[in-house]
This record gives sequence, C-alpha cells and structure tokens, in this order.
Amino acid sequence: MVTAAISTNDRLDGFDYRIYHRSFQKQERLYLEHTALPDDEQDINAWRRRLLELLNFELHKRQARTRSQLAVELIDEMEASDVAPNAYAVDSSLFTPVVIGRIQQTGKPWVADSQKNRILYYKGQEYNCETFQQTIPKESFRKVTVSVRNKEQTRWVFTCSVRIRRYGKVRFAIIYDNPDKKGDPIYAFSSMLTWNAHKILSVRLHRWDIEPFHEQIKQFLGAEDSQLQTEQGVRKHLTLVFVVNSLLKSIDLWSPIGELPMDWSEDVQPTFGQRCRRIVFEVFHDLIQTIHHWIETESKTVTQIFSTLFRRLLYA
Repeated sequence: MVTAAISTNDRLDGFDYRIYHRSFQKQERLYLEHTALPDDEQDINAWRRRLLELLNFELHKRQARTRSQLAVELIDEMEASDVAPNAYAVDSSLFTPVVIGRIQQTGKPWVADSQKNRILYYKGQEYNCETFQQTIPKESFRKVTVSVRNKEQTRWVFTCSVRIRRYGKVRFAIIYDNPDKKGDPIYAFSSMLTWNAHKILSVRLHRWDIEPFHEQIKQFLGAEDSQLQTEQGVRKHLTLVFVVNSLLKSIDLWSPIGELPMDWSEDVQPTFGQRCRRIVFEVFHDLIQTIHHWIETESKTVTQIFSTLFRRLLYA
C-alpha cells in the first residue's frame, strides 16, 4: 500500500492511499507462449478462449501501476485539495525520477530519504552515501534541536551541497540520533540548496511520524486484522480506518464525561491509546446511565435489561 499523509505542527492525518498490485506480466507472458494454439487449429471455441486470454493480458498490462505512479496520483490529489502541503517528505523507496519530477512540477520543495548506495559527487570525487559519511569527522556534525508538536527532538546533522545523477546540485544531510555516530544514519537529499540543518531536520521529522501512524492504525484500528474477501471490502475498511484515525485525533480529552471531570495537564501529550480509551469510557458511561434510568423508572425489569444487553449471546 502506498500512503500519503498531511503533517502539521498540530497533528498528522492520513490523506489517502493506493493499493499496489504486484505485476505478474512475465508469468502471464510465459503462459501465453507455452499455450499458443497451432496455426491449423480448427476449433472455434479454442480460438475464442485464446482471444479472451489475450484480451485479459492486455487489460492487466494497461491497469498495472508502479509504486511511483501510484505516488504521483496521490501528489496530484493533494495538489488539487484544500490541504496541499508546502513541502514534500519522500520515503527512500519513492525517491525516483517519476515522483521527484512531479513534485518539481508543482514548484514545491522536497526532502527525500535515500538508500546508502546512492552515488553522489563532492568536490570532483565520486562516493556513495555510506562511504562519504565515513570521511566526515564527528566534530563536523552539528547538534540540532527541533520542536514538533510541542515536543523537542535532538539529532546530530551534517549538511553540504553535492551533485547526484538526474537532479544535479542538491543539499545532502546525514542525520544521527546520537553524538557518537553509532548505528545507521538517515541519508536525506533536498532540492533546497539554501536550507540549513535545522530546516531540513524540521521537514524530515514530519516524515518520521508516518511510521507511528502506520503502527497506530494496525495496533488500535485493525488495519491488518480484517478478513475481507474482496478488494472493494478492503478499500472500504481502510477508508474507515483513515477516517476514524482523524476523528480520534479531534477528540477533546479535556471535556468532562457526564459529571466526571477529566483533569489532563496541559503539558501532557495524550497517546493514541489514551484517545481510544476515552471512546470506551464514553460508551460505558452512556450504557451505565441508560441502565440506571431503566432501573430507576422501572421501565425495564432486570431480566429485560439482561436480555437486551446479551441477546446475541443468549440466542446465538
């Protein structure tokens, strides 16, 4: 699945998605080659079946979309919306000429993650990202602290201008989460030559929030738990997951539940799980309130209440 999200200093919301269908064009072509009918075949039904197979092959070929093409569709959709982003942060798997070319057509800046083996040119020398970062001393990395959604995050960043194939001169950043350059860094390129380490990191940190977003919709909203049998059903399920995710982030956790005050500290950033639990609390509060009303007004007996609540279990 290829996803797009809109990230601001207040929140991150899933924008839309595309389902990526794996291409079996090579296998289909081999099947057609091995099942070709002889020129002297006289059975008209065999030729009809063959024609259907060829038409299906052509249909599948025209419907096939690469991940980059799906990403371009999402970019076009965002640009046509009222929430078009000011800049794009791109995953390394989508750092392709098709995607970057479309972003450049919009006139928007971009920051793209890169694999460590991408070739770059610096002062006339050829490196890949990994070998280049090995030439940079620790002292050249600058401590940069950025605040995103009232949460400060610190990274150690080195930036310089380099050249890469297809895109010419770009800004290159190597980002570590520790001052000792331990572990694997993030390699990022940007079209904005004038952006400093703070600006590049600010945009890149919004990209980091995509991974927690994916974890949240999987863990709490069942994005991967459905057992639907049709693509239409899967699409409806995923659409609801995106909508519910945004609705949960719009909940006012500070509003009271009935007469019960919710005294959240203004300095606390509620987790996604706490937002889900808030919904559960509201549902149980309304249920208990309804049961209390039935008992107090004697409009239902205990047996009727029990039967209403557990009808499916009783008569399944």
